Amino acid sequence: MVPCFYSQLRYIKEAEEIRLAMQPLDLIKRVREIEQEGTGGQETEQQKQNTAVDLSKRLKDFASSLKPLEEWRKRKMERARQRDLEKTGGLSSSKTS
Repeated sequence: MVPCFYSQLRYIKEAEEIRLAMQPLDLIKRVREIEQEGTGGQETEQQKQNTAVDLSKRLKDFASSLKPLEEWRKRKMERARQRDLEKTGGLSSSKTS
């Protein structure tokens, strides 16, 4: 039972690390900068539109860069599940032998 607990704990920790790594920290930082700039002075409608277009483009670029990471994460988690199943299957078959 103990190895199973540690593998689950490792799985949870790895998933949390991946989740944290996927946060768009640069985008969040830029949005905060833009919000501060917006409160500092009057923006024209054109500046607001340019800012919105820029943020939209960055967000799309960021989202497209996450797809390969998400696919890699899914493959890695699937391989980990397969290993756990093989270990579990191997342990139950060795007990019956």
